[in-house]
Amino acid sequence: MTRGSKKPSEVFRSVLLEAQTDIISAGRKAATFEHKGIRGDERAAALSKFLKERLPDAFATCKGEAIDYLDHRSTQLDLMVYHQQSCVPVSKQEENTLIPCEGLYSAIEVKSILTKAELEVAFAAAKRLRTLRPFKGHFISSRADGRPAEDGESRCMYILFAYTSNLSADDWLKQEFQRIREAAKVAGTTVDVIDRIVVVGRGIINPGGSAGMAVEDDDDLMFVDFYLNLVNFLHREARRRPPIDWQLYSSRSAKGWTAIDDA
Repeated sequence: MTRGSKKPSEVFRSVLLEAQTDIISAGRKAATFEHKGIRGDERAAALSKFLKERLPDAFATCKGEAIDYLDHRSTQLDLMVYHQQSCVPVSKQEENTLIPCEGLYSAIEVKSILTKAELEVAFAAAKRLRTLRPFKGHFISSRADGRPAEDGESRCMYILFAYTSNLSADDWLKQEFQRIREAAKVAGTTVDVIDRIVVVGRGIINPGGSAGMAVEDDDDLMFVDFYLNLVNFLHREARRRPPIDWQLYSSRSAKGWTAIDDA
């Protein structure tokens, strides 16, 4: 069956466009702060608010780190989307949360301005995320032929979301993709460790698929595509993953058990 509709829902579209306007407005307000870290936190919070209100109830968002059973950790992630019905945080502080990687479904890094340096940082972070061992396995890349992962395989959708790029708008898509390749090479990894790069007002890039969508005057479709990509991925991944086996984070058996019934 063909996906999509010849006459898409105007109600659905208008709701997302209103949310997009709120996110962009929050991004502009964040510019009133001089400190780069505060600006970044405010912009990440705006995107987090959007997702909290519109993701399926099974999922929650937080800021922090992911950990595996070997105590390997991710870098600090601006936004983590995790399955709250099957995943309980290992630690939850006022601002940051530590979650088991088996419950991590998407990592979203938020940048005020996409630069070469920021791309290199993002690729290094995505590379480190791939070293985690969910279910004693590994997070895999999306398949080149577009097929979803098989049962027993885990994916974590890594998204880089930027409010703008320091590249010129002229031929932006090709310029940015060339810079993406260079940044991945500097980080010593492949371009497919990042699933989507979204730049407000410019477009969206799928590095692993060597594909992108540039926008000029109207970026409505780009934002809708970003949201649908994420939600559809979460539904597919939730059907594939087994329940979290918390015994992975403990010893194989507790010592000291003795029989107490002589009968």
